[in-house]
Amino acid sequence: MSSRPRHGRGVDRIVITTLTENYVDMLLADEPRVRRAGLAHHFDPKNACVMGENGIALHVEVHWGDRYVYRALFDTGMSSRVLLHNAQTLGVDLDALDHAVISHGHPDHYGGLRGLLEHRSAPLPVSIHPDALLPRYLRLASGQVAPYYNHDLDDATLRAAGGALVPHRSPLEVGPGLIASGEIPRDVDFERPSQDLTTPNALIQLVDACAAPDTVPDDQMLVIELGDDGIVVLLGCSHAGVLNSIAHARRITGRERVVAVLGGFHLGFPGTPATKVEQTIAGLRDVQPELICPMHCTGIGAIAAIRDAFPDRFVLNCTGTELTLEAAA
Repeated sequence: MSSRPRHGRGVDRIVITTLTENYVDMLLADEPRVRRAGLAHHFDPKNACVMGENGIALHVEVHWGDRYVYRALFDTGMSSRVLLHNAQTLGVDLDALDHAVISHGHPDHYGGLRGLLEHRSAPLPVSIHPDALLPRYLRLASGQVAPYYNHDLDDATLRAAGGALVPHRSPLEVGPGLIASGEIPRDVDFERPSQDLTTPNALIQLVDACAAPDTVPDDQMLVIELGDDGIVVLLGCSHAGVLNSIAHARRITGRERVVAVLGGFHLGFPGTPATKVEQTIAGLRDVQPELICPMHCTGIGAIAAIRDAFPDRFVLNCTGTELTLEAAA
């Protein structure tokens, strides 16, 4: 799909179920458009409890017209153990999925993929950037090193498990109103990643057999067109930046109205300056999303700051949350 603006009506209804998120909070109450696996669910002996785990997995169900339903999964969390357990607990049929999108090649976003594929009875198309498969290393200020931590993100292994990998760099329409963004241009200065391998906390990627700063070029989002003019933006870790991502979502859809932004805002990584949180909030004020849901790698401090800045638009997410968005009549 080209990057020129698309036109036409999007989907009529979106239901987003959080299958994996960092934590569980059974005391959160339902809200307008938001249903929780809350206290009654957890205390009912007929139900299993959902589990939290570092990562994100968002089940997306879109309704288009009177009867057409399409189901996609954005990321698969850290493990299939949690993904499959939570899906069963919440009544989500993963065998009914039509497509999957992997935001980038870090284990907390693709870790459950192989187990998901093996669990299913039919092959599953998987949108992914080709650079996600390149070897990655992590070195922390403590001296700890995680070597080749994405070794299990392997084309042959995933195909053998039932994955039909769809590598792409540009935007790709993966379903009705659903666009996997491909690479996200990085135009906002403060959202550009470090190019320095000598920093205390360094992400490293092997490119053409040479160690290079891992700027996560494979970072992509899932954009959903809602109604005549709206978009919903699902983010994995926002390595490309929240504001860069929203700008690209607007660019590839030709739509300005941001109905919702959900996912990791990557403001909790060690060493992230407080000014980046402040600049992100200022940028979100310019964008004016109608709903803001920072998750996963956003960090508790940044989540609190975003809540304070947007009290009427903020939604605190956790595992088991179901969000429903409707197109305007």
